[in-house]
Amino acid sequence: MLTYEAVVTVLISEAERAGLAIQFSQEQLDPHSLARTLSISCQPAKQRDTHMEHVVATISFTWDAALTAISVMGSDAICALYHDTDEPCLHAIEGCAYNVDLDFDLNYAIPLTEEQRFNVVNIPQLTQAIQAATKDKTFDYQPLDIDVQLHFTGEYMAFVGTVTGRQSWPFGEALHEEHELRQEIRDLMQNVSKVLDALHSFQAPMPELDDDEETDEPELANMQDRTYLRPPTA
Repeated sequence: MLTYEAVVTVLISEAERAGLAIQFSQEQLDPHSLARTLSISCQPAKQRDTHMEHVVATISFTWDAALTAISVMGSDAICALYHDTDEPCLHAIEGCAYNVDLDFDLNYAIPLTEEQRFNVVNIPQLTQAIQAATKDKTFDYQPLDIDVQLHFTGEYMAFVGTVTGRQSWPFGEALHEEHELRQEIRDLMQNVSKVLDALHSFQAPMPELDDDEETDEPELANMQDRTYLRPPTA
């Protein structure tokens, strides 16, 4: 089984091969579980020198302590800690004593204009347009999951803080052979590049007011004052 360092090396090299410029990378170690987490943020290299806001993709995965032990010591050495060598073990059949599951989390930070940020009413149309623009670019041809974060000011004003598209890419058997892993990550990076290009050229829809909506406010201003009766229980 490949080590954590081998996976990281392939990930970075294939990102650069796909024409992605890595802007930021971070490695974290959980002192309790000993799980290692890597995240890299990248964008197309051709957009790197532009001064305008751009879409950024963040790719991350968590490598737990069991993966570290098996990739360094091997399944036989792990099993030797718990039973005799002549006892039957699951890894003798499957080749590994641990179910190797690794998911790459893909997050796309989508910038908005000032007008789009304060157009809170248009959030459903905005998310649907993002999903429609990227649906045929994802590896499974499924729309991205969209997270929208709202902010509320002290003056009771609401605006959109961040819009993030999310996707997950599962890995399994590719972690045992480097050429299989390289091909899998190469496909991953090509997918990321396609989604970034689609989001970069994405145009958010703006709502159009109907004639009736434009005249609502004047009509309300001309209405006579109303008298409201208090309910008996008030």
